[in-house]
Amino acid sequence: MKFKFNVTGIDCPNCAGKLARQIEGKEGIDSCQINFISERLTVESGLAAEEVAAIVEKECRAFSKDIEVTKR
Repeated sequence: MKFKFNVTGIDCPNCAGKLARQIEGKEGIDSCQINFISERLTVESGLAAEEVAAIVEKECRAFSKDIEVTKR
């Protein structure tokens, strides 16, 4: 299932790629894509929505305290 989030505070496209790889490395996450320009993050996972949101929020906070994530 696909889960979509708005994400702000990422400084550059390279950082977006690093964060996407960091999220993809978590158990239960099949893929993660971040569009730096549109500030959208898309995750594919078989996990429940609450679990995915918790993983995304935790990894974004760990990556940078400036990043804010909201569900779309």
